[in-house]
Amino acid sequence: MTKSFTFRLSAAFAAIVGVVLAFIPLLAVHGVESALALGVLLPPWVAATAASYTERHRGTRGIDLILRTIGAGLLIWAIPVTLLALSSLRIRQCAPGEGLAFVVLGPAVGCALAACTGVWVAGSTSRPRLSPWIAAAVPLGTALLGLWAFYATPTVHVFGAFAGYFPGAIYDDLVQIPTRYLTYRATMVVAILSLAVLFDALWDPSAGTLDLRGRAGSHVGAIAVCVGTLGIVATSYWHGDHLGHWVSDEYLIDRLGKTEQGRYCVAHMPRETQPDDAQRLVEDCDFHVERTRKLVGLSSTEHVTAYFFRNQNEKKGLIGVGRTLIAKPWRGEVYLQVAGWPHPVLGHEVVHAVLGEAGRGPFSVAATFGGLIPNPGIIEGAAVALAWDLREDLDPDQWSRIMMDRKELPTASTVMSVQFSALPARRAYMAAGSIVRFLIATRGMDTLLEAYRSGAIEGLDELEAQWHAYLREVPVTPHERGVAEVELARPSIFSAVCPHELAKLQAHLSGDTAAGDDARMIETCRAILEIDESEPRAHAALVGALARTDNDEEALVELDALRATMNAPKPIVAAALEQYADARWTRGNLEEAARLYGELLALPRTDGPARQSEVKKLALGASPAERDVVYEMLLGRSSSPVVVHLAQTLASMRNDGLGQYLEARQLMAQNRFTLALPLLQDAKRLRLPTPRLDHELSRLLGITFFGLGRYRESAEAWRQRAGVSRAADAEAWRWLERIEYAETRMVSPALPGPSSALRAAP
Repeated sequence: MTKSFTFRLSAAFAAIVGVVLAFIPLLAVHGVESALALGVLLPPWVAATAASYTERHRGTRGIDLILRTIGAGLLIWAIPVTLLALSSLRIRQCAPGEGLAFVVLGPAVGCALAACTGVWVAGSTSRPRLSPWIAAAVPLGTALLGLWAFYATPTVHVFGAFAGYFPGAIYDDLVQIPTRYLTYRATMVVAILSLAVLFDALWDPSAGTLDLRGRAGSHVGAIAVCVGTLGIVATSYWHGDHLGHWVSDEYLIDRLGKTEQGRYCVAHMPRETQPDDAQRLVEDCDFHVERTRKLVGLSSTEHVTAYFFRNQNEKKGLIGVGRTLIAKPWRGEVYLQVAGWPHPVLGHEVVHAVLGEAGRGPFSVAATFGGLIPNPGIIEGAAVALAWDLREDLDPDQWSRIMMDRKELPTASTVMSVQFSALPARRAYMAAGSIVRFLIATRGMDTLLEAYRSGAIEGLDELEAQWHAYLREVPVTPHERGVAEVELARPSIFSAVCPHELAKLQAHLSGDTAAGDDARMIETCRAILEIDESEPRAHAALVGALARTDNDEEALVELDALRATMNAPKPIVAAALEQYADARWTRGNLEEAARLYGELLALPRTDGPARQSEVKKLALGASPAERDVVYEMLLGRSSSPVVVHLAQTLASMRNDGLGQYLEARQLMAQNRFTLALPLLQDAKRLRLPTPRLDHELSRLLGITFFGLGRYRESAEAWRQRAGVSRAADAEAWRWLERIEYAETRMVSPALPGPSSALRAAP
């Protein structure tokens, strides 16, 4: 077998594949990505090799043909697998066992199946020159079938008979071997065994052909068993939605259990969703569809379908992606998990679905080569620009200005191309959104639509120079620069070290934190930092856990090391300092805790954590009774009903509106706006102790008034909120558009910019 020219050619190809993968960090070790690459590339060569060998050895027993070709196929598979094992000596492999399991379950099983396929094809055809080509076409055809499953169903992950496991979106870094994948590969192993036994039963080596009539009588038992097991394999495919191998629309809708139809949206959501919440959800979806169509100038009447899953675990189990939110523009569908109202990412995903009308090719997106090669920079840039996504209280222009000042801003040619996907996510999305927004502002919406239809932007170099000049005028404060430091330090998933193991450990850390298990938390944090020494959450959690377990010296060493490190982003230091301050309060060192919270307020952080530090500092300067109540609310891991009770107690102790404000926040988290409104109004009347809390109060009043249908009062609250920052202006602008739509079922949208005046009341 090894002397065969076809085998040697296949082995050489496998070696080339292994060498190439070894130079791509994400693919250079055993793992789900390298397994997928090998599963796509190797089986066609193995199938062709098996067919060629069978043509030249037709006088060999059937089972020997099968076993020899499977052995050759596994030898071809072993070449790149060995090269990747050697590559792991220079590129860290954090989960070698799981990585090897992916490589065995995917391409190893796929190559064995390809060998069986090649033997069957050669044995079934009378054209020896064509059989290797036909055999190679079978794995390629099944790969296209997997692509069809991705295209024609809500499924994002794909299980392929030869290729193995495609996990879905590249940014969904929490990837493990799912049980449903094990059951799927088990059916493939059964298929291999059945095909091998059936071929041996039907193969006549003396004639070198398959002989159904002549050999059926003497092998009736083996044939019956094999046909039966292959029937089971086929049945498992047709019922794959129940086994989790793929998912149909009907199965997905039934699992979620509730459907609401609006003017432009059909929303499928958990059956336990309350009627008022369901109505708000579908109306918000309608608003985003109408707003996007008006902005872009599209007039389609097709409904957008939105699936809202209970949580990311259910979403991952059903369609294959968890944390990543996704849209399929060619199907007019978006897939999200339930979040606070209004949904923070719904607008972005709706843009993808609506722009499907302007896209081209089978996927209805910005793409070149007849619509076959998507341009992710234009696709995601358009969504960020039209939804004007805000992240960490910064808009895309501010993110881009900060990146430019740090000399980290990607070039326009990189962002507006397939190279977009190789960039760190935050840099890629924000830069793409800013440049597309600038394109719209300077050349008009028609230019964006033309770029979306063609998959490319004309005159990109000139646009980039003008964009950079514009960015130099975008105002950014030192505080905002500090806030951006953490996210800009994150690497691309293609260059990250052990991204899947890191994501798994971060999930464990969430569980340790929820359980209050400091000992396990220390172990998990150290495991994370061993992989990524700059991971911010692990640094912060480690400092707190050490301080709470009487390891003050170690906690201070860790904290001081962060403070002393010149390139440690200030928000990382702030998060660790907060954990240490919380621990000092827990252990009764009140003066030190108060001093630390004061120090925290001078560090750049987003608004939410800063407000919590303010409340903690206020409590430490109040009476012991107030201090104990706030401690239980913020650090005691109390449930929401208990926090409501504690907030009422706090309100009875203070002369300002802090207690009412904190109680209202809990009620708003449950969308209980009727109960929250009088508390917010009391808080406004009594006044809050800091300007930051007062600004947030205006925001909460704006949301609550809107939730109760009191649109004029909501508009007034949003106008009061505006002016705090660029991000606050953009948020207020969006809410005023939402108010106009709620009142008139019409919207006159515009993209906010630095020179935009706030909208008048609708």
